[in-house]
Amino acid sequence: MHYLTIAEAAEALHLSVPTIKRYIYEGKLRSTKLPGGQHRIPQSEIDRILSPDAASGAHVEETAPPSLAERVAVLERWVTDLEMEVERLTAALEVVSRYCALHIGEAPPADEKAARPPSRHRLLVLGPGCRRCDSLYGLVQRALLAGGYRNVSVERVKDLDGITDFGPVLTPALVMDDAVILAGRIPSERDLRRILERHLGPPQPPDR
Repeated sequence: MHYLTIAEAAEALHLSVPTIKRYIYEGKLRSTKLPGGQHRIPQSEIDRILSPDAASGAHVEETAPPSLAERVAVLERWVTDLEMEVERLTAALEVVSRYCALHIGEAPPADEKAARPPSRHRLLVLGPGCRRCDSLYGLVQRALLAGGYRNVSVERVKDLDGITDFGPVLTPALVMDDAVILAGRIPSERDLRRILERHLGPPQPPDR
């Protein structure tokens, strides 16, 4: 099934982006929410609204103005979404600021870290402890367990000094063996499996 972004749905229905968001929150337009919080609208919903039986958009036009309580509920959901985005961007800005203060104008530090045995890998989840960081950490743990990657450890890095060791990276981020392999988003389970397979090889068979 084909899915559209909110902007694409707004263009297809000749409506504004805020109107599409309001219809989603009010249940007038069915959507799927991705792990990162973005909404995707099935093409079938667009076809339903544009069909001749829709009576020129009657399915999405309001039959009565929303009540004050309904308007407040929609605004509260918008505020919650905005607060989460502000939290993520604030953490990312703090990381960039700390990195610039510590490293801009300095010579690149010598690599003093001892080489690790090639048979052992280390994953780090970078983030100041936000909900998105917690989600990525849990997703990585489940993916490692499902893939049978027994030679991989996963740890959290929450302090800004530790995060800025890897550069001005957007959080949440995923680091493997001191290299950033994912930043600024929460992947789907399928995408994460592909990332792990690309860096760790195919899933391991279970112990017998």
